[in-house]
Amino acid sequence: MTIARWAPGLHTLATYKAAFLPRDLAAGITLGAVMVPVGLAYGELAGLPLAGLYGSMLPLLAYAIFGSSRQLVVGPDTAMAAIVAVAVAPLAVGDPGRLALLAAGLGVMVGILCLAAGLLRLGFVANFLSKPVIVGFMHGLALVIIGAQLPKVFGFKSEGETTLEQFASLASRLGDTSPAALAIGASSFVVILLCRRFVPRLPGAVLALVGSILAVVLLDLDKQGVAVVGRIPAGLPGLSLPVLTLGDFEALLPVALVAALLSFSDTVITARAFAARNGYRIDANQELLSIGVANLVSGLNQGLPISASDTRTAVAEAAGSRTQVTSVIAAAIVAATALWMADLLFYLPQAALGGILVASAWGLCDFGEFARLWRFRGISLAGALLTLAGVVAMGVMEGILVGVVFSLVLLLRALAFPPDAALGRSPDGIWHDPAHTPDARPVPGLLVYRFAAPLFFANCSLFRDRIEALVAAAPEPVTAVVIDGGAIHDVDLMGCEMLAEVERDLRERGILLGFGNLRRRVKRDIERGLDFPPDADGITYASVTEAVDALTGR
Repeated sequence: MTIARWAPGLHTLATYKAAFLPRDLAAGITLGAVMVPVGLAYGELAGLPLAGLYGSMLPLLAYAIFGSSRQLVVGPDTAMAAIVAVAVAPLAVGDPGRLALLAAGLGVMVGILCLAAGLLRLGFVANFLSKPVIVGFMHGLALVIIGAQLPKVFGFKSEGETTLEQFASLASRLGDTSPAALAIGASSFVVILLCRRFVPRLPGAVLALVGSILAVVLLDLDKQGVAVVGRIPAGLPGLSLPVLTLGDFEALLPVALVAALLSFSDTVITARAFAARNGYRIDANQELLSIGVANLVSGLNQGLPISASDTRTAVAEAAGSRTQVTSVIAAAIVAATALWMADLLFYLPQAALGGILVASAWGLCDFGEFARLWRFRGISLAGALLTLAGVVAMGVMEGILVGVVFSLVLLLRALAFPPDAALGRSPDGIWHDPAHTPDARPVPGLLVYRFAAPLFFANCSLFRDRIEALVAAAPEPVTAVVIDGGAIHDVDLMGCEMLAEVERDLRERGILLGFGNLRRRVKRDIERGLDFPPDADGITYASVTEAVDALTGR
């Protein structure tokens, strides 16, 4: 049970069925073939092509051992590579060696943060990225990637720090387009989308990789100005701890916090989706531990920070993957490529990598999500668009911060101005909101009030104002006020102090105050925080009806 709890993959191997091996083997070979060009492309996006390959080996083994999903595939992905390119690369000031050190350090920091969060059972933190923020971030990130990769597809370099500046630079240099590079990049993009749409079992990235290399070799396109990857050092990296300065640590910490939250959120979302499709469940806290170990070994192995990949997981599932043995085989394929087949990638054109990344960015987009947000609530669409605009205009980190702050403002607004109602009694004696139950009628001289939120410092003034307004607006003098506390699941000290003031003010005006249907902890806190008159037995009751009967003498 201990092995199954902390290392589910080892438990899977101990109970592995030989009948699964043919499917896992075929899926692993297919997945490995896909991960080589994709890993190179993500590494190229981050400015470290080899780091994309290095992040596609040991992290797969780590997740295979510690992950709770049987099928999830981890590795460098669009979001993590873009974070390195946008938030880490500027810190390296053009030094590739320093960029590699900082990227590896970021991976180690992300791993440590996820491990610590997993040990503290903080899996619920992933819920703090709201749907509008995720939708806006993903589409904004797609534009960031497209803006960075289109110059490679067109065969020239562009300038600009923000995505808006890069698109402006791209538009001004369209006259410098290389037809050969554009043909390679566009055809790679089209091949991947066609395979994704019509033949999902066929690895479009591999076809684009092989086809573009053959085109360069057979047509001598590298001699016609088409940029190629060039020589890639063969061999595997050694394990080493990236040594960061205190200044590097301080600069990378906010990046690591965001990357850890995104990596874990993406992992949990993807793992849950595939687990639901295949009839099992995953453990969110175990996923925190596993993605933490995977990021840690990626950083120690000079790889990029990693996350889950829904596209590569889908490739593995479509190829017949049954267990995490698929990831072990895929990691072996990537390692064999780095050891013995690196020379075959010499003629891989940069335009093809750009096309592969643009196709990956296109896969991040789901424009139907904007329509869903609009239909659900217009303010949700505003949050998504604000996050998108922030990512494109200011940067990835800034855009996420804008979206999160906007979501928190909406949350605080909902808590500060919650729904409430003056209740009426229906013919069956139950208390309802007359807006939803027309036959519920107010009782003369009695106010029954429902407040649907925790009672705390941000809304206690509103609570008091509403009570006073409803008492003043009553057609007959009010002699008793009953609070339906069923929806008040918490109360803080300021809320208790406000209730004491309300109780005292009402008592001085000859109006009794009572609470019904309170939760046990809230009842305890309110009774502890209120000063009762000497002749009172208490003002909390088991139900609204009991409170009404006690206060009105019925």
